[in-house]
Amino acid sequence: MHVKKELLNKIVNSNYFFGAAAAIALFFLLLPLSLKIDFMQNDDWVYYGMVENFMKLDFRLDPLSAPTFYTQGVMGLLFARVFGLERLPVLTLIVSVLCFFFLFVILLKHFNLGRFWSVPVSLVMFFNPLFIYSVWGFMTENYFLLFMLLSILFYLDTVGSGSRKSTVLYVVFIFLALNIRQVALVLPLSALIYSFFKLDRKQVLLNLIILAGLGIYYALVFPATPEMLEKGLQFHHLKDTPYVYSLIYGSFILMSALLLPLLVPGFKEKNKLKWVIFLGIAAGAYFLLNHYFQPSKVSWGEFPYFENTFERKGFYPRGVLGTKYYFRYMFDLYRHWDSAAKIILSVFISYALLKIKKISGLWAVFIITYLGVMTVTETFYDRYLVILVPASIFLILGVSGLKVVNKILIVPFLAFLVFYNYQLSMDFILVNKYIWNKSEELVITYDKEPRRIQGTNAWKLKYLNLRRNYVFDFTYDSADVNKPYRDLYLTEEVKKIEFPGSLWVKPYIYLYQKID
Repeated sequence: MHVKKELLNKIVNSNYFFGAAAAIALFFLLLPLSLKIDFMQNDDWVYYGMVENFMKLDFRLDPLSAPTFYTQGVMGLLFARVFGLERLPVLTLIVSVLCFFFLFVILLKHFNLGRFWSVPVSLVMFFNPLFIYSVWGFMTENYFLLFMLLSILFYLDTVGSGSRKSTVLYVVFIFLALNIRQVALVLPLSALIYSFFKLDRKQVLLNLIILAGLGIYYALVFPATPEMLEKGLQFHHLKDTPYVYSLIYGSFILMSALLLPLLVPGFKEKNKLKWVIFLGIAAGAYFLLNHYFQPSKVSWGEFPYFENTFERKGFYPRGVLGTKYYFRYMFDLYRHWDSAAKIILSVFISYALLKIKKISGLWAVFIITYLGVMTVTETFYDRYLVILVPASIFLILGVSGLKVVNKILIVPFLAFLVFYNYQLSMDFILVNKYIWNKSEELVITYDKEPRRIQGTNAWKLKYLNLRRNYVFDFTYDSADVNKPYRDLYLTEEVKKIEFPGSLWVKPYIYLYQKID
């Protein structure tokens, strides 16, 4: 009994106990939702297909695969062998929880937050909408983030201790990250640039070798797909200054909105002149930054600005036909959230300029380099910004640390994020689950080919119909607002999306059958 008690005390007093306990709690909290996912969404129908082929020992990538995918694919293969292909969303949940845990470890080891405050700061990343969206399915973002966080952890260990083991693990994990998404090269490139300016010859040589080795591997060894070859870097984007500026500044606004409580600086000065300078710089930054901002150059003209996964009306709303319903207080929420993000960002910039010596060069270089790459991608999607959330946290903590004001604000902000993500997640899962399951039912009931059903975007891509001669349409549009559905179709079913505490207004999905 005494030995057990001593072991229990040792576990509880461990530096990693709070992080591990929170990670386990997150897993069991979200597991019921992961188990509900029996549909494919966005691009993950391609990834499911490749894992299925891997299980047959066919390791060729799908020609439509833009991500390098192999690391995720092998993980999916091993998991599916035991639990089945349909349970891959549970693997994604495990990976997502590990992202939380390893961010906790980085904050604990390298940012001195302590084992308690490392938890809520890590939760700010976990419960941001860009991250939570990718928990529901088999998309690549959270898998990529996991291996990038591991690479960052061991790179920081390498810089701090010079350990060979840490160096080897840094190389291994950056290689594995590269085999999920090509943009993993940004980390050794940023480390190389930073080390060069720091005149750290050892790190310059290390990262130059890594960058060269990975570059040669990707260029000469990796079996690139037609999609990868067609989607090269679009350097002509750099000629469009409003586009480049709006993409970068819009990304900063979004990061500010997702990390609001961390950005509020604890500016303590008795000197009135310094206060005047501080507020003057903040006001000037706000005016200048927003004066040249043209969000419609990138995508939508309204916060959260970018298209694809996290939009005003929920997670991936354009995966279903029609104009989606809204939720209560939506317009007020986004107006105030957008304004607060812009103001706090300007205030933080002012604070950072006054404390410029505290700015971490590594994370500043990483963020600038990453956004530079994003400006020359063929199509920019909001989900590409997931990796910037932890990088922004590192930069912010390096400048201002975690002050009392941040600790006070972080708890209500987390409560808001949890409730907000609950609304978006439940709606997203129930909508996609209904349409996918009903589509499968229609195939059997009406003896139709799957391609004759216009379901979610993933369904349409999986069962491609080049002739577009659909018999059934799922849409958010009622026959009252969409005349063709009133004149040319029969209403097969109207489904209300309901869950406890829902704020969605008239959340209906309409199923129409075309009149022959």
